Amino acid sequence: VFLPEDLRMLERVLYMSEWIKVSDRIYRINDNDVYCTLIKGDKKALLIDTGYGNIDLKSELLKMTDTPYMVINSHGHPDHAGGNNQFDEVYALKEEEDVIRHFVKTDMHYNHKEVRVNDALDLGNATVEIVSLKGHTRGSIGFILKEERILIAGDALNEGLWLFNYGSLSMEELYQTLNKTLNMDFDYYLCGHSGIIYPKERINLHIRNIENLKVDEKTKEMIMGFETYKSTYEKNGHKSEIIFTKDKL
Repeated sequence: VFLPEDLRMLERVLYMSEWIKVSDRIYRINDNDVYCTLIKGDKKALLIDTGYGNIDLKSELLKMTDTPYMVINSHGHPDHAGGNNQFDEVYALKEEEDVIRHFVKTDMHYNHKEVRVNDALDLGNATVEIVSLKGHTRGSIGFILKEERILIAGDALNEGLWLFNYGSLSMEELYQTLNKTLNMDFDYYLCGHSGIIYPKERINLHIRNIENLKVDEKTKEMIMGFETYKSTYEKNGHKSEIIFTKDKL
């Protein structure tokens, strides 16, 4: 059912405007290394994130489904909400609206609508639960497709976690979220910047990273105007990176 890890090469081939089938219900499209995810139910479809807006995502979506659909942002960064204006309405958590407005500025030509943590979306033989993944931003959310026990996590569980820029929370709040996520009812997860399907236990790498956090001057780097540090934790050939500013400690 799921794509194997060796599809990194396929990711590069299907760089833009090609849907990648993960399962009969889940499809993903790549907008300049950012994945938007489509969940298809029998009665309704759900599009998670709109990318940078580099592709005609609405047209691509309509090729994939003839059912009604809804669009939800996992969080408000411009690489995940940049295509919002292609749609009449886009949903997000209330706590994330100011993050979206911060990055989209006044260029919001769609209706902003609200979803809530613990909402259950019945798409028809596909049930999606909205869960809080706050940390990367204050209103980051994930989507558990119950029938396939898979979590679509936006940027909240990337191999490299960014804890800086507008709307991000503290390292302690991220740590709490990661531990709560381990207790959620899923087996695998997808991230916003990778085509790999990760087993749930990979989250432990981020937890161990925070528990052994390194603030090393050698890793200091200016990213997007922020003075950041990178802490790395490796085990069994797998790696967690957390890039953060000191005010998040």
